[in-house]
Amino acid sequence: MLEYVAKRLLWFIPTLFVITLIGFTLLVNSPGDPLDLLVSSLNSRQGTNGNDLEQQKTHWRKQLGLDLPLFYISISQLSEPDTLYKLYDQQALKTYKALLNQTGNAQAINAFRDALYKSKQLFNRELQVVKKDSAQALRYMESSHVILANLNVLTLQTNPEKNQVSIQTILSHSSNYSSPFIEQIKLLQTAFQTLKNNHTVYKNYIPKLIWHGTANRYHRWLFGSSYSKGVIRGDFGISYIKKEPVMAIIKHKIIWSLFFSVLSIILAYAISIPIGIAMARRPHSKGSKLTELLLFMMYSLPSFFVGVLLLMLFANPDVISIFPPSGIKPIEGYPDGASLLGKFLESLPYMILPLVCYTYSSLAFISRLTQTAVSQQLSLDYIKTAKAKGLSNHAIIWKHAFKNSLLPLITVFSSIFPAIIGGSVIIESIFTIPGMGLETVRAIIAKDYPIVIAVITLSSLLTMLSYLIADVLYAWVDPRIRYKK
Repeated sequence: MLEYVAKRLLWFIPTLFVITLIGFTLLVNSPGDPLDLLVSSLNSRQGTNGNDLEQQKTHWRKQLGLDLPLFYISISQLSEPDTLYKLYDQQALKTYKALLNQTGNAQAINAFRDALYKSKQLFNRELQVVKKDSAQALRYMESSHVILANLNVLTLQTNPEKNQVSIQTILSHSSNYSSPFIEQIKLLQTAFQTLKNNHTVYKNYIPKLIWHGTANRYHRWLFGSSYSKGVIRGDFGISYIKKEPVMAIIKHKIIWSLFFSVLSIILAYAISIPIGIAMARRPHSKGSKLTELLLFMMYSLPSFFVGVLLLMLFANPDVISIFPPSGIKPIEGYPDGASLLGKFLESLPYMILPLVCYTYSSLAFISRLTQTAVSQQLSLDYIKTAKAKGLSNHAIIWKHAFKNSLLPLITVFSSIFPAIIGGSVIIESIFTIPGMGLETVRAIIAKDYPIVIAVITLSSLLTMLSYLIADVLYAWVDPRIRYKK
């Protein structure tokens, strides 16, 4: 058994790799631009100008590793430059790839883009000089609008004929500008002609394998760097919206989800097993029939209905106001110097209704499952033999029938256990519990994908762990179960 567990733990390593790879793939392919999400709130709150905004984007691009290749290796076209991943702007990247498909000449494209960038720089300097003279500013206003519009068009346009027209238009409106600017536009025209006349399209059809080494986004996301500790050490990066470490956000939320989920599982098993056994012992009694009907109704009721009903009945001043309607602690907070037990007792009234809501459905299901499993065991021959030997009903039920009925209960546990990380969105919303369910939904709506990926990854790890625990419990409950080495 120990050897089997050790082998399963070793298999966790490649499984963990696959899980993190899937999570990373979802993260990098999620809709929206993380840089826009990170700097948008800063821009709205502080009125950041364009230069500051670009500096913020540069900072976060470095912080998130967006200036690195995606993976250890990449497969591309022979015409594609090895550093294309550094072109982060999606529209500019789309234009570059369109030009690459047309020409297959990355060197000529880079020369054209460099000439266009220098042309824009010189044009901005020209405008600064002209703005100092109001008379000149009026004279240059019309031409400057035309030149700026065509320079911007050249940045994104890929049609050769239209690009030729744009460059000619810039030249025809730049006669009043300085000679360095005019010369730069002529160099831009030359670079464009070189790009237009020197095609190496065949390179687009030759594959190329590029090895990036460990300097890639996945390696950094998984193992960390000077900017982060990595997923393998519990660092899932920065929240796009809150700009805080993801684990710092999850840590405060997951405590309550774990508390309610784990406690509800314990209560469900502790209450439902005796009920199921009692129903199995007297299957045709009126009490069992009534209990079956009650369990069926409990299992059929949706959690949002039960939650609202509990609030209306037991947290309503107009009916019965026994429990607080929302929250997990008093509004004024815990008393100064309160112990852990004192804090628990203060929060206890707030926990009763949510726990009922968390537990009732599982309780009904596990009770029926226990009844069915124990009833099947009670009809077998070894139970009749035990009765013939004079064993007490208590020994027959608990030492034989119930122990052999545990396998389906363990299976249910292995499927319920991984869900504790995600909490319950509906129950947390109704009772205003600051748990992971509500936080996950908010993260999805706000496109805060690092939090979503963290929840998915942690749930996957719990799933692996729960299956291992279930296998061990199977062998412990039934000695006939043996795992091959």
